[in-house]
Amino acid sequence: MKKRIGRSVITRVYVPAHTRDLPNGERVTIPGHYKAPPSRR
Repeated sequence: MKKRIGRSVITRVYVPAHTRDLPNGERVTIPGHYKAPPSRR
């Protein structure tokens, strides 16, 4: 039984819906979605 500590086994991470304020005053609503986790090298 090999267990890796500090290593994520999740292949994708869920991003909840949120609104983003752009520097030019625009507002963007990003719906909840799945995205690939940031790869660390």
